[in-house]
Amino acid sequence: MSIRRFILLNKRLYKQATYVILLLMIPIAVMLFKVAAGSDSHVMRIGIYAEDKDAVAARSLMDELSKVREEISFTEYASRDEAIKDVTSAKLDEAWIIPADIDETFERLAAGRQPKSTITVYEREQGVTHLFMQELLESKAFKIYAPGVFEISAGKVLDDEGGLDEFVKTFYDKAPGNSIFSYSRLGENSAEEESYLLMPVRGLLAILLLITSFAASIFYMEDTENGLFIYWHSKFKNLRALGYYSVVMVNSAVLVLLALVLSGMNVGIVSEAVNMAVYCVALILFSMIVRMIFGSVKTMGVVMPLVVIMSIVLSPVFIDIKGLRAVQSLVPSFYYLMSTYDSYWLVRMCLYCLCEVVVLEVIYRIKQIKL
Repeated sequence: MSIRRFILLNKRLYKQATYVILLLMIPIAVMLFKVAAGSDSHVMRIGIYAEDKDAVAARSLMDELSKVREEISFTEYASRDEAIKDVTSAKLDEAWIIPADIDETFERLAAGRQPKSTITVYEREQGVTHLFMQELLESKAFKIYAPGVFEISAGKVLDDEGGLDEFVKTFYDKAPGNSIFSYSRLGENSAEEESYLLMPVRGLLAILLLITSFAASIFYMEDTENGLFIYWHSKFKNLRALGYYSVVMVNSAVLVLLALVLSGMNVGIVSEAVNMAVYCVALILFSMIVRMIFGSVKTMGVVMPLVVIMSIVLSPVFIDIKGLRAVQSLVPSFYYLMSTYDSYWLVRMCLYCLCEVVVLEVIYRIKQIKL
């Protein structure tokens, strides 16, 4: 291919608005992430309350946690109730309550005995980042009482004939287990404990429904071009489209609900059904807005992967980027995933649907004026 042909092809491509939009999305996405990284945003926000702030183990644990990367925010609280309240209201992701007898607890652990008290972790939901926090807390706790384990293990080596192998076995047998920690789920809904692999499933299913709503838009445009609606006259064309989209969405929504129930990730049949119904309405209205703005199958094919990628990034599918709340509020999947454990976000999703209705009507009126 000659340089002249290469230049002419590029010139032709840059006349395509969809191609230009596709290119512009790359620097815009990078800028959004840069803004989020520079803002006061954290992957996790942890509140810590020590019942005895003068306890040596409590201070040591706080010092260890202060060295953790800045993406995880630790805040020391003066009240147990205040920390738990902030978890309930979503100001915190977790609250860690350190008991007053934490020194004795670590001494008993080092000696291989069952502790009387535990570090209690309060959380509203459980995701991959929450499981990582459990691993972090356990590793930091072990680092504190490991010297005690070492002393006891070394003492046994001096008294017994086991030698170095027995010493290493004794040391690692006292690695921290779940006995030192207890986990309590707050909030209105709770699901069964999930594995690492199942954590993103709900988010990915939500994205699958988003793709289905775009497919419904493409089907609708193709059927319109093929004359399906010649004998289906309606004064309210948006209501006709709403009914068409609903037929496509209902089947997928039912299968998603069944998948959640069978996998044990549901938080209650009624709650799941209500959230799913509102989410499907939000998706239908969202895809209708996109269809009315761009108006062609080819353009929808370009826009769809961009919206899908944006939704995966902005919604808490894998992690929740808390520094981008204003941008996150633009995608319907964000509301659905947040409403799983908190009805506040269900109300917000209903308001989002009302805003979509207004936007849809405005676009429809503008198009009518142009025609």
